[in-house]
Amino acid sequence: VLSFRRLAGLVLQETGGTTRKHINEPGKCMILRNILEKRASQLKVFQRATKKEGFYGTLTRTLTEMKLNRLSIDDLKTVKTEKQELLTGKLHDLAILYADMEKYLVDRYLDPDDYLQITANQLPQSSTLWGAEFWVDGFTGFTPQEYYVLEKIFPVARRVTVTLCLDNDWLHGENDLFYSTWETRQKIKDIAVKAGALIEAELNLNEDIPPRWYTAPDLAYLEKNFFDYAASPFNSLPTGLKLVAAANKRAEVEGVAREITCLGRDLNYRWRDIVVILRKPEDYYALINTIFTDHEIPFFIDLKRPVHYHPLVELIRAACDIVITNWSYEAVFRYLKTDLIPVARAKIDLLENYVLAYGIKGSRWTDNKDWTYQRHYLKDSLEDDYLKAEVQPLTSNHQPPTASLSAINQIKKEATQALRLFSEKVKKAKNGREISLALFELLITLDVPGQLEQWRNEALTLGQLEQASEHTQIWAYVVDLLEQLVEIVGMEKISLEEYSQMLMAGLENLRLGLIPPGLDQVLISSLERSRNPNVRAAFVLGVNDGILPARGSPNGLFTEAEKGFLEQAGLTFFPGEKRRLYLEQFLVYTALTRSKEFLGVSYVLADNEGRAATPSIVVSRLKEIFPQLKEEFWAEEPGGLNEEGFITRPARSLAYLTSRLRMVKAGKNINPGWWGTYSWLISQEKWRERCKQVLSSLFYINQELPLPVKLSRSLYGNPVKASISKIEKFNSCPFAYFLTYGLGLKERAQYKLTVPDLGEFYHAAIKEFHTRIQARKINWSDLKPKDCALLTGEVVETLAPQLRNEILLSGPGYRYLTQKLIKTVSCATNILTEHARRGKFSLVGTELSFGPKGNLPPLRLKLKKSSWLELSGRIDWVDLITTPKGNYLRVIDYKSGTVELNLNEIFYGLKLQLLAYLDLVLSYAPDLIGREALAAGMLYFTLQNPLVVSHGPLAPDLVAKEVLKKLKMKGLLLADAEIISLMDNLVFTNSDLLPVAFKKDGGFTSRSSVISALKITILRQHLRQTLKAAGEEIMAGVVAIKPYRGQKIAACRYCQFKAVCKFDPFMPENNFRLLLSPSEEEIWQSLASKYQGNMTL
Repeated sequence: VLSFRRLAGLVLQETGGTTRKHINEPGKCMILRNILEKRASQLKVFQRATKKEGFYGTLTRTLTEMKLNRLSIDDLKTVKTEKQELLTGKLHDLAILYADMEKYLVDRYLDPDDYLQITANQLPQSSTLWGAEFWVDGFTGFTPQEYYVLEKIFPVARRVTVTLCLDNDWLHGENDLFYSTWETRQKIKDIAVKAGALIEAELNLNEDIPPRWYTAPDLAYLEKNFFDYAASPFNSLPTGLKLVAAANKRAEVEGVAREITCLGRDLNYRWRDIVVILRKPEDYYALINTIFTDHEIPFFIDLKRPVHYHPLVELIRAACDIVITNWSYEAVFRYLKTDLIPVARAKIDLLENYVLAYGIKGSRWTDNKDWTYQRHYLKDSLEDDYLKAEVQPLTSNHQPPTASLSAINQIKKEATQALRLFSEKVKKAKNGREISLALFELLITLDVPGQLEQWRNEALTLGQLEQASEHTQIWAYVVDLLEQLVEIVGMEKISLEEYSQMLMAGLENLRLGLIPPGLDQVLISSLERSRNPNVRAAFVLGVNDGILPARGSPNGLFTEAEKGFLEQAGLTFFPGEKRRLYLEQFLVYTALTRSKEFLGVSYVLADNEGRAATPSIVVSRLKEIFPQLKEEFWAEEPGGLNEEGFITRPARSLAYLTSRLRMVKAGKNINPGWWGTYSWLISQEKWRERCKQVLSSLFYINQELPLPVKLSRSLYGNPVKASISKIEKFNSCPFAYFLTYGLGLKERAQYKLTVPDLGEFYHAAIKEFHTRIQARKINWSDLKPKDCALLTGEVVETLAPQLRNEILLSGPGYRYLTQKLIKTVSCATNILTEHARRGKFSLVGTELSFGPKGNLPPLRLKLKKSSWLELSGRIDWVDLITTPKGNYLRVIDYKSGTVELNLNEIFYGLKLQLLAYLDLVLSYAPDLIGREALAAGMLYFTLQNPLVVSHGPLAPDLVAKEVLKKLKMKGLLLADAEIISLMDNLVFTNSDLLPVAFKKDGGFTSRSSVISALKITILRQHLRQTLKAAGEEIMAGVVAIKPYRGQKIAACRYCQFKAVCKFDPFMPENNFRLLLSPSEEEIWQSLASKYQGNMTL
C-alpha cells in the first residue's frame, strides 16, 4: 500500500535521482528569506511583508501549490491583469522568487515537491512497475502532478482500478455534491483513452442501504438525503444521531469527553472505535489536551506540532538576540530560563533580581569584572538591605554582603560562560558556516542532547508519550536545519542579524509529525485529514456558521477575488470562491458519513470572548431531515435533567462534586447521585485523601485570625516602632500592613526611577539648597530667580550621581529627565523665596528628623498592657513667627503630586502625616525653639514645574504670577487674619500663595481653608486617639483582610498584594470597610462630642 509520495520513493530508489540532498519546508523558508534579502529592491509587494509572522511559510506553500499544479514561471508572466496593480505586483514578485528558487535548488537539493514530476519522467524505466496491477483508492481528486504520474502508469500497468465516491445518479449539474468527483472520473477516462487502455464496464457498488449502516438506518438516511432538499423527513426518532448546543467550547469538549466515557463504559466501545473530527483543530487543541487527560481518555491528535514554543528553539533565538542586542535584559533571561542552562532556576531568579535592581546590561556582562553594585540612597537613614535580604541566603554561613556578591558573581560565571564564548566566536565569524559552527558548539557545550534525553525519559515515566517524542525529534530537526543553513549561506559573508532572521524563518515553519504512541486511542483529526470511514462513533465539533462550511480564509498571498480571477485565467493553484464552496460541501458530506453506528454533531452558543455564535446551516438541515431529533444542551456545570451524566471518571466527578456540595452549603438540594459519588470516593483508598483535600475548600474562609500577642510582639517589638505612613497603611488595610511590615514582602527592586525616588530626590535637593545658602549666609528672601536656577544646577549636579546608582547618568533619556528635575527644583525654590519675601516667618529647619537619633525625640504613645507606640519620621519644613500673642509654628510637607488636606481622610485615619507633624513640633516646641508654641497652620507644597496655558504671549512677570497660582499651597491655617498677613503681606482679598481669601468686611470667605485654635486642638486629640487605637490593634495581632472603600477610591486600587490576599467582595467574609462621606459640619460635631463634650464649635 503506497501513497503517491511513497510510490515516488520506490521508483527513484530503483531508477536513480535520490543522490542530492533533500530540502524540507523550513529549509525552503530560509532560502526564500535569503533570496528576498537580496532581491528586496526589485520586488513590488512582498518586501513590505517580510517581517509579517508566517509570511515565509505562506510563500513556500504557494510555490509548492504551483509545482503540484505544474505551473511554470511563464504561466505567471502570461496572465493579463490590467487595472489590478496589486495582483500584477504579486505575480511579478512570485515569478522572480520562483525563478531564483529553482535556480538555487538545481544541482544542490532535491525538492520533495518535484518528486512526482521526476517519478513520472522515470517511471517507464522501472522494471518493478512494468506489468503491475494498480488499485487507486481513497481519492476524491488529484493534483496535476498526480494526474501526470497516472498518465505514465497506464502504459506500463497490466491493470488499473480506480474507485471514486459517486452517487447512483452521477451528475445533476455543476452544483452537485459529487461534481468534483465526476470531473475526476472524466479526467481518468481521458487519460486511459489517451494511453490506449481498454476501459472495462464501470462497477457501481451503491446500494439503498450500504452494509456498514444496516444497524443504523438513520445514518444511512442521512447519507442519502442530506443534500437532497426534495427528500421527505425521516419518520421516526433517530437513535444513532445526537445534536447538541454547547454553552461554549469548554462545555462542548467536556460533553464529548463524557459521551466517549459512556460509550466505552456502557457499550464496550474501544477507544480506537471513536474519532473526534474538527474543522479548526487549533481552536480545540489545548482544551482537548487538558480535558481528555482529566477524563483519563487516551487520545492522539493527528496534527503536526509547531516547535516555536520548545525550549531549544527559544534558546537558539535568545542566544542570537543576546549578541544582536548587546546583552539586553530580555534576551539574556529568555536564554537563562529555558532550563537548558546547567544552573538551577532558583539561582537564575536571584541573578535576575540583582540584574533588575542595578540595571545591568551590555558590556557589564562581558567585561570580566566582578559586579560590586550596591544601592546608594540620598538619605542616611536608609540602608542597602537588598543584598542582605535577597542574596545572602545563597551562602551557608550568612556572611556579610561581600560574600553574597561573590555568590552572585559565581552564578553569573556559571550561567554565561558558554554564552560569552559563543558571543566572541560569532563576532569574529566571517561567514554563515562559522556562525552555525559556533551555535552548534554552544549547544554541545550546554549538553543540550543530554538534557533533551533526560526530559524524554521523565516524560516516558509520566506516561507523556507525545512529549517524549517531541524531545526525541527536536534535536535531529534542529541539527538538520543548521546543516541546511550551512549549505544555503556557506562561505557567504553574512551578519548575525541576517543569519538569525533566516534561521527563525526556518524554525517558525518547522513542524513535528508524531506517530500515534499507542494502538487503542481516540483519534482527534482535522476534517481535511479524516481518512477513517469505519469507526463506530464520530463526534463533529464546532459546527457553527462560518466554520463548517468555512468562509473564505484571509490567510494566503491572494484575496478571494484574486483567486477567482486567477482560476478564470487558468491558474488553478488556489481554488476560487465558487470551487471552494463545492469542496466545502464534500467536506460536510465526509464529516457526516464517518461513523457506522453513532454520530454526534455539536455547536457552541458563544465564542471565547463570550460573543454569541450562530449554528451552521448543517444544524438546520439536520433538524429538517430529522424533525423528531431532540437537541440537547451542554452546560459547563451539572444541572437539568441529565445531571448524573456528569458523573464519569473519578477526577472529573470530584471536581463537579465540589460545586454541588457548595450548593448544599448554600441551603439548596442536589441530585442524590452526588451523595453516592461522595460515598464512593470516600470509600476508595486511592481517592480518600484527595477527596478530603479538595472538599476542604468548601470550608475555606478568606480571612485571617489575629496573631498571638507573643508572635505580634516578636514581629513588631515593644515599643512598636513605626512611622505615620505605616499607621496610615494599617488604617487602610491591616492585612496589607502585616504583609509589608510584618512579613517584609515587597516588589523586587528594578533599575528605574519611581515616584518615591523622585520624592526623595526633591527632599534632598531642597535640603542641600538650604544648606548651601546657609553656608553662604544668604537669606531665602534675598534670592533672585537666576540665583535659584544657578544654585539648583549645582545641587542637582551633586546629587544626581547618588540617586539609584547613577541612574540619572545612565542614558540620554535620564539626562533629559535631569534637566526637568533642575527646572522643577528651581521652580520650587523660587516659590519658597516668594514666601520668604512676602512673609515674616523665619525658618526653623528643613528635613527635621524625629526619632531615637533624630533632631527631636520620637512621638511616644502609651498603649494597653505596658506597650508603647514609638513614631519616627522626617518633617520637610518648619518655620516660626513670634508675636505679642505668642510663638506660632507652621509645618510644610512637600509632595510631588497634587494633594489636598481632606478632613474626611483625617477623620478615618487615612491621612495623618501633616497633622502629626504639626502635633509633634508643638509638643516638642521647648526642645525645638526653647519655648512653648501655638499652631499657625499645616500646608502641602506641590513640587512641580507647571505648564502655563495662554492664548497669546505673556510677560515674564505674568507667567510667574500664573505659576504662583498653580502652586498655591493647600492645607489648613489658623483662622487669624493677623497671623495669615504675616505669611503673605500682599493678601488683601485672594492670596496666590495660601488657601485663603478675605471678604470686604475682613472676614474669611467660605472657600478659605482656615480653622480655629480649638478645632486644631480637637484634631490633635483625634490624631493621638487614632494612633493609639491603631497601635493597640497592631499589638493585639490584628491582620484582618479589611480594606477601606470610600466614594471615590478604595485601598485595593493600587495595592501590590492582590494576588496574596485574594480579596473578593463577592465572598461573604470579604467586605470592604465602607467609609461614609459626612459633611465637614457633621465631622466637627462628631469630634466635638467625643473630645469636648457637647461643646458647639
